[in-house]
Amino acid sequence: MRITNLEGLPMKEKKVLELSPEATLLKKLRDRAISQQETQKRKAWVEKLAAMPESTRDYLEPQAHLEPSQLFRKVAERLLEEGA
Repeated sequence: MRITNLEGLPMKEKKVLELSPEATLLKKLRDRAISQQETQKRKAWVEKLAAMPESTRDYLEPQAHLEPSQLFRKVAERLLEEGA
């Protein structure tokens, strides 16, 4: 039996790359490991933020209006200090 498209012309066969069962399992394990690592990172950051005193969390003074580039620089410096 020949497979045709709507115009009655023969359809081109598409080659589909299929992963072996082992490769599929490895891919799933890798994806799960990455997901767990991201979850652990988020938990660590939340724990750090929760452990900080209020004065440390709000280290920018509300009256001070920083330019976006200055604000970005301060945040980047803070992240480098924390070891992000």
